[in-house]
Amino acid sequence: MTRTDTRDDTHTARTLERQALFGTGLAVPSTWDIVDVREGDHDGLPVTVVRRQPDGYRLGGPHATVVADRDGRLLGYTCLRANDPASLLDRAESRRAAFDLIRRAAGAYADDLAVQWIKRHDETVTEADGSVRAVTGMKVKTRHADGRYTWAVVGPGGTVLTYERGISWDAARARRGTSMWLHDKWIAAHDGLGPQPEPPYATAH
Repeated sequence: MTRTDTRDDTHTARTLERQALFGTGLAVPSTWDIVDVREGDHDGLPVTVVRRQPDGYRLGGPHATVVADRDGRLLGYTCLRANDPASLLDRAESRRAAFDLIRRAAGAYADDLAVQWIKRHDETVTEADGSVRAVTGMKVKTRHADGRYTWAVVGPGGTVLTYERGISWDAARARRGTSMWLHDKWIAAHDGLGPQPEPPYATAH
């Protein structure tokens, strides 16, 4: 599960990225370069993780990441860049936007999801000049009938910032069980570049 040479894998990564996002309404910034392609694991399922950034590979910076299995099924997506929370949707609108996305991305899987909660979700990104900018949305967290969790973070104007599907919870350790390929703090620990994140983050192996 190490980083690969993106020069060799860019074409394959773009093809997988397009396949995973097709029909979902989600997109990645075409002007951002693919800076990292790696093979990983999603609860035992092999996945490919494709990362784009506007200013080279840099943890903590704006990025767009797609996680897909070998069949091109979308399991994770994020596009984190500074935004203005002034036009955030309300809870009902956020729920509709989240389920619209989940149905496009996962079809009938959405029928077995029950909403757990909806609330504001804040993150930050560090720009190339060192300035820290806010990324804000409304997180719609759901639980599937199989016991796993799926959520979407709906940003200003209804743009989906993040989507994750089929996430397990390790109750014994009070931590997420599924790898966190969209989250830079977890990536840093996984790559030996930072400390192990505290719960509720997953343990980085």
